[in-house]
Amino acid sequence: MTKDKNKIPTFPAEVARISKLLRKEIYAGLRQTNEHLTEERLAETYTVSRTIIRQVLNQLSTDGLVVIEPYKGASVAVVTIDQIFETFTVVAMLEGYAAKLATENITDDDIKRLNMLLEKQKKIRKGETQNWQSLNFEFHRIINQNSGNEQIIKLLRQKTQFTNYWFLSMPRADFKIAIKAHEKIIAALRERNGNKARKYMENHIMARVKYLVEDIKKRIPVGMFRTV
Repeated sequence: MTKDKNKIPTFPAEVARISKLLRKEIYAGLRQTNEHLTEERLAETYTVSRTIIRQVLNQLSTDGLVVIEPYKGASVAVVTIDQIFETFTVVAMLEGYAAKLATENITDDDIKRLNMLLEKQKKIRKGETQNWQSLNFEFHRIINQNSGNEQIIKLLRQKTQFTNYWFLSMPRADFKIAIKAHEKIIAALRERNGNKARKYMENHIMARVKYLVEDIKKRIPVGMFRTV
């Protein structure tokens, strides 16, 4: 009997799928810091081979979410303030450059869509982080897509889950500063001023992470800190 190849996940697809599931569990706190991650147990949990699990763990190790030590195996890494700050710094550089490139490609229709999203953002009340993140994701996605640079888009996708998780964890987030930043970014895009768009985007994201870090410091154990 011939199997339908379209219904059989490819090996890379399975690695990507399990990586996404395990990543979400780590971000959600379902996998505790320093928790030992055995290939055999994970393979049973996700009903896949140990070979796939090995690749998943190597991938998450590269992302800094898993630590792999000789003779000890893999464990969930400690997520520090440093890691959060450094990740957002990378995102700021990538999105800043994407915004600069977008000034060369973005259409008037796209700018109208950004303005529509901005008006919806203005109606979000303090603490409605889930609603904000949905609109905010689309706002940044439109700009990033208009960069026309697939490598930047790919790298940003890899970082999105990490940054989204931390902002969704904020119980009483205020969006006024972000809204003002979005207004300035749209204005720079409308002017087709790449340097302004890059500057405003980078400043916007770095302001977000500073606000986030201050909030986290009030809510997480002191032992999680190194430096900022």
